[in-house]
Amino acid sequence: MLSHIIMILYPQVYKKKLWMVVKKIPSDVDNFPVFNNKCYQLILQIQKYSQEGCSNREIARRLGIGRNTVSKYKTGDPKLLYQYGIRQSKLDVYRDYIMQCLNNGLSKSKTVKAIYEQGYDGGMTNAFDYLKKIEREYNKKFEPQPYVRTMTEALKYRTGSIGKKCDYITRNGVFNHLWMNTELTSNHKGFIFEKYPILHKIQKCIREFRKILELKSAPLLYLFIESYRNSELTEIKSFTNGLSKDIQSVENAVTYNYSNGFVEGTNSKLR
Repeated sequence: MLSHIIMILYPQVYKKKLWMVVKKIPSDVDNFPVFNNKCYQLILQIQKYSQEGCSNREIARRLGIGRNTVSKYKTGDPKLLYQYGIRQSKLDVYRDYIMQCLNNGLSKSKTVKAIYEQGYDGGMTNAFDYLKKIEREYNKKFEPQPYVRTMTEALKYRTGSIGKKCDYITRNGVFNHLWMNTELTSNHKGFIFEKYPILHKIQKCIREFRKILELKSAPLLYLFIESYRNSELTEIKSFTNGLSKDIQSVENAVTYNYSNGFVEGTNSKLR
């Protein structure tokens, strides 16, 4: 009865409504939640031309699209390509699993680790970017990663630790001792200098060079270069050879309080 009234009073609306109801949809997308007919037909057309032996260039010319688009669409399940669009990600196949992780309260780090275990072989940065996209899409955040305090974090210069379970010294602690002369425990110092005797020579070299800078002495600079020109340590030998090649600038830097660091930095950028 209502339909008859609408047909009499609003024939144009009724015809439009009827047209929308009887519009045909391809049978193999009946179960899709959303259907973009233009996109799906494009995928089918690309794959059809590809099966006929057309090159990417020829397919792109016929359809008026880019070759990158052809490359993305010409292989794979048309339904999946349609469902996830032209920019299909390796992570799309793990989308449902990622949503489970989100709903179960996992952090991003644990979720990424889990999808790698599921077989994902893409980059970690892409994975984290994909999770951010999921967060924006569903307006829901993954649980924050629990903070784990490192063993050396609370220590000054992170020099190391002595305890019942372990006794260690960090590389950062060794560097700071050699260059900044920070204190080490007698056990740590005795161990590393006994195990790596070359450290004695490195420490001597560093202290001599620092002495040059403190005293602003050009003669000490030349003695330093002469002493370490043929050093058994490749890095020190290379360093002294570099000083020799630009000796005038190095001597000026050592003896004067002025610095052309800003100018040199600008020149480097221009190069």
